[in-house]
Amino acid sequence: MSAMKPPITTRPASVADLDTLVANVQAGFDSYVEFAPAGWRPRRVADDAEWITMLLEAEGTWALLALADEQPVGHVSFYPARARPPDDTRPITELPTIPGVAHLWQLFVLPAWWGRGVAPLLHDASVTEMNRRGFTQTRLYTPAGHLRARRFYERRGWSPVSDEFHPVLQLVLTEYTRALP
Repeated sequence: MSAMKPPITTRPASVADLDTLVANVQAGFDSYVEFAPAGWRPRRVADDAEWITMLLEAEGTWALLALADEQPVGHVSFYPARARPPDDTRPITELPTIPGVAHLWQLFVLPAWWGRGVAPLLHDASVTEMNRRGFTQTRLYTPAGHLRARRFYERRGWSPVSDEFHPVLQLVLTEYTRALP
């Protein structure tokens, strides 16, 4: 007899949830050692708390937290996509937006909850909200070696566009796009 899993509920996430969001991302980054090059070390996400706060507070950012028995198990967030010209060092929130395009910023589920329906729930909620806000396209970046994530997105209609080395994460990332709705 298998144990029943608790129902997943969601609620909007905000800067008040910063520690939870950072912990979710850190758990995700820590799991990258399974496919990252030998010797790769996950970035310390807490070092990015100021940047994450800035994006969470930016106009147009949307975030949703998934809970099981009131305990966080994952989250998703997006913001209006922005264009960064080469050598432009302005904060992301000061860059021009790309009309009609949403950037799926984060979709992280705690590894203990993989395969339990949390990621599809969060993904679909974000796409629904993007549609509600009038976006016509969305993009995201995921590690090129993260085959589980890539299969997840491709099953949901995302198409790979290009690969590029990300100097901060020290990984090759694949850009994906998807038309909305």
